[in-house]
Amino acid sequence: MELEDQEGGDVFLSIDSLFEILGNPTRRMILSKLAKVPLGASELAASFGKKISRQAIHSQLKMLTDYGIIESFGEDPRSIKYRINSNLSLRIDVTPDYFNINYNIAKINNARDNLEIKDTGCQVDYQKIRSPDKKLRFLAEKIKEIEQSIGGLEQERTVLLHNKECFIIELKNIIKDQYEDDLKTKEQPNLEKEIFYTLFYNPIKYFKRINIDKLLDDMFFSEMGPIRRDQHKVSIRHLLRDLSSLMDVFREDEDNWFFDI
Repeated sequence: MELEDQEGGDVFLSIDSLFEILGNPTRRMILSKLAKVPLGASELAASFGKKISRQAIHSQLKMLTDYGIIESFGEDPRSIKYRINSNLSLRIDVTPDYFNINYNIAKINNARDNLEIKDTGCQVDYQKIRSPDKKLRFLAEKIKEIEQSIGGLEQERTVLLHNKECFIIELKNIIKDQYEDDLKTKEQPNLEKEIFYTLFYNPIKYFKRINIDKLLDDMFFSEMGPIRRDQHKVSIRHLLRDLSSLMDVFREDEDNWFFDI
């Protein structure tokens, strides 16, 4: 099991809170509407008709605002509107041999100032177009090209995930054939194998140095108190030493562990 925070992103929302937010169909609908046009609470309530009360809409907007996913703007309290405030990316992969959740939240401030067509490399071609209709066609074509490229990348990603699962299955076969008996003699064989697989599922994250705290988060998928975390750290260090005695891909250097591949 792997939980990964993308480098460079301002991750400020726990995975549990994220699932709670996106798991609610009303909040998903609100985000879908705000992604198209900024709306006020009354406008949102009107778009839902009698299905959802205005009070419920205000409650959902407050939660989304508190987590920084949306923001309000406008000086007149009677005409406050809401818009998306963050770029949120969530990807979940589940296979019989692999489970991964990867998400990133990058907060956008003054989105209109920070997102400009000059950043796309199309500014020169775009400025040559004078007709608004032709500009619309140009933009539509660029969006279509991007969607086609994303589709191609998704297909390529599917192939790569398939290959990764093939390698993971072979990895598990080696463990079963070569090391299963040795691991059975240990006090916590399943935990040792879980450490091993967690590191192999994301070797980029660990090959320079095995961060025990990140390893605990990836394995136990929860926020632990300092006492419980310290207890688990001791157990993990002992189990890493056991694994290093069996395999030469782990090494210890002055109390720092390395995944040597």
